[in-house]
Amino acid sequence: MESKRQSFYIYFLMLLSIMVIFLTPFGYHIDLGPGPSSIIAMLWEFPSYPETHPPFFVLRYFIEFYIFRFVILFAIIRFLQGKFSRKWLIILAVIGELIPLIISIPASLILNSQGENLSPIVISIPILLLYIILTTQIFLKRKKKLKNFIEP
Repeated sequence: MESKRQSFYIYFLMLLSIMVIFLTPFGYHIDLGPGPSSIIAMLWEFPSYPETHPPFFVLRYFIEFYIFRFVILFAIIRFLQGKFSRKWLIILAVIGELIPLIISIPASLILNSQGENLSPIVISIPILLLYIILTTQIFLKRKKKLKNFIEP
């Protein structure tokens, strides 16, 4: 009975992790040109203007920021399976939050012939890092509680 509850809990956290990675905002896009600044997530952008950007435009435009988020998703799944440590998951989350900053520093300095940035400038919003810290803390406490329940 407890193993079914434990596996349900793990699957719930995996689904929640996928939703957090895809739906929560990860950065604030600063447009130094005539365009608007916006809050961006993997599947949406606010404000988005349908007449200027097709749906899911951000999937193509901000791809360099997403790659490491998929690495973090894989690490979360491995952590929930017990094959990855909490310490390394948090280190990966910190690196994932620094990626937009690392990419944006040179992007703010390199301009094309029209005077626009070659790469978007994005300031990180650490929602994923906070989620990982809370999830690992709660998961470890629940795992210890379950271990104490099974092994008196």
